Amino acid sequence: MNTEPISARRVLHSWKEISNYTGRGVRTIQRYEAQLGFPIHRPAGSPRSAVLAFSDEVDSWLNRSPVRVTETANAVFIDSLYCKARIGKERAESMRRRMEDTTQLLTKLNNSMLRAMEARSRCLTALGPKVRSVSTTS
Repeated sequence: MNTEPISARRVLHSWKEISNYTGRGVRTIQRYEAQLGFPIHRPAGSPRSAVLAFSDEVDSWLNRSPVRVTETANAVFIDSLYCKARIGKERAESMRRRMEDTTQLLTKLNNSMLRAMEARSRCLTALGPKVRSVSTTS
């Protein structure tokens, strides 16, 4: 004989009543039944007959449901994402610093080449037109 008070065990008589009790949608409860073993009873025994559930069984199922595991898995996933994002940010900053260094080196190289070309041009101008024609024909 059941020694629990009658108020502790409510009978939920329909999908709508069960979903209202759990705070989830009817289709969600139906999916829970099919995929996760949600405690539904069918008095006629047919897979498409009327349904009922007992509140204490529902509460027990919800307390041990995979939602808590999923929340933990989500926390681990979010932590993993955070770590990957931090590593990505560090790599991006490192790449930005290397690009700035490369840009500075290219600017120095360009300036050096411009100075060398100007010096060569001054030398050729100082030597006169005769040397310029020899240097361009060779």
